[in-house]
Amino acid sequence: MNAGTTTRCGSWILIVLAMCGAAPRAEAMDPHALYEQRCVRCHAAHAGTFVPEALERRGDQIVGRKTGRDLRSFLADGHGKLKPPEIDVMVDHLESILRSGALFRRKCLICHERAVVVARRWLIVREGKLIGRYSGRAMDTFLQNHGRLEGAEIELMLGVLTRQLATN
Repeated sequence: MNAGTTTRCGSWILIVLAMCGAAPRAEAMDPHALYEQRCVRCHAAHAGTFVPEALERRGDQIVGRKTGRDLRSFLADGHGKLKPPEIDVMVDHLESILRSGALFRRKCLICHERAVVVARRWLIVREGKLIGRYSGRAMDTFLQNHGRLEGAEIELMLGVLTRQLATN
């Protein structure tokens, strides 16, 4: 079975589940694809650009910089026409970008493609460690001398990249 067949089979499984009344689990959704399907008509092409421009943390909430409205309730009121499981995925995705301080955008985007592309093309998780898919190098060691990352940024970047693989 080739990759195209696997993708088609996966799509059919989701269709069958939906027909039977079973919604796909939130963690099965790709937040990047969801953002690109539902948000880019009105917002930045990628969430990594959108978040630092449009969102901020106030206390324990993520709010719109202009509106001051809580992100979750704003989406629940129909913005983007997201279903409840999609809202969970989107809020988690946007919050993770905000939590990282858009680190990848600030330190890596100058030389690399988006974090999702770098992670899914070049990295894998093996035995709980993020490693180069082809080089076999441990990223925790590699990042100590790469990308102008300092101290806690390395651990944060490992989390950013690992998350890209987990949401695939």
